[in-house]
Amino acid sequence: MYDTVTEGMLGWQFLRTRRWLAFISAAILFAIACFFLSQWQFDRGQQAEADNRVVAANWAASPVPLEQALPALSTYDVSQNWQRVSMSGVYRTDEQLVVRNRSNGSDNGFEVVTPLQLSDGSIFLVDRGWVAPSPTDPLAPATIPSPAAGTVSVLAQLRPSEASNGTKSGNQVSSITLPLLQQTFGADLYTGAYGVLDSETPAAETPLQSIQTTMPTEDVGTHYSYALQWLFFALIGFFALGLGMRNEHRRLNSDDPDEQLRAAERVRKRATKAFTDEELEDEEIDGFLPLTRWGAPTGSALPPAAAPRAALHTTQPPEPTTPPIFIIDSADKPDEDDS
Repeated sequence: MYDTVTEGMLGWQFLRTRRWLAFISAAILFAIACFFLSQWQFDRGQQAEADNRVVAANWAASPVPLEQALPALSTYDVSQNWQRVSMSGVYRTDEQLVVRNRSNGSDNGFEVVTPLQLSDGSIFLVDRGWVAPSPTDPLAPATIPSPAAGTVSVLAQLRPSEASNGTKSGNQVSSITLPLLQQTFGADLYTGAYGVLDSETPAAETPLQSIQTTMPTEDVGTHYSYALQWLFFALIGFFALGLGMRNEHRRLNSDDPDEQLRAAERVRKRATKAFTDEELEDEEIDGFLPLTRWGAPTGSALPPAAAPRAALHTTQPPEPTTPPIFIIDSADKPDEDDS
């Protein structure tokens, strides 16, 4: 459905109508939105690269004492993500927690978090590993192996406090949110970070499945791919706008001699191209090629003597024709006297 307001306008005058000004404005706003979304994804990609560099450096570094890495209970910096720290203390096994809805590959289960009381009386939470749910009750762990008794030397990797994801129910929590857990363990709890167990001496009689055995990395390529896609979408918007402007210009200026020459040239170029698979399929079904290829309007009627293209290039010889027979009437025979 064409805009009747543009009827009778020549050249590019139709671009001054409200409809086309709205189209142009929409394309510009869409491009601006795509640009900001692209920049957002690009920034996320750069942040992911920076995070990966931090993890790689900390993963390969030698462990440092906990009190040196975290001089205060609330101390933690993002540059310490997965940093190795060493400490010694006594596990308070009776107060350990299980974190529900934790995955281990394709399996869903629990992580066991046990408070470790250090020599100065402070408490540091250690995520000792993963356990499977009970076969009879998926909402509870099958078993919770106890850690070694007495003083234990622990090597762990620092992780930040998690965002709250629910409430505590008995000894189960939905997230390791350290400020909230301080209500359970008291003011001496480290609230800046907790540790994922790397190793301990002496080891537990029944060790849990490790949480992280390989260096974690964030996917960087996905962010940069999305950034390029958003820019591509902006180009598609301008391409669609330009295509609509071109078609409207051709329609409104169809009587212009110059436009008619350009249209004839387009038809000529289209007619010289090789037949497409779609055209050959139409010929196979309908018995002839669409006339639109040669510039005829869509829906044009075929001429009365239309024939398939194959019939125009047949190799069979033409049917023989009977020579004409002339009959001479006796009245027209010349007289002998005339000879």
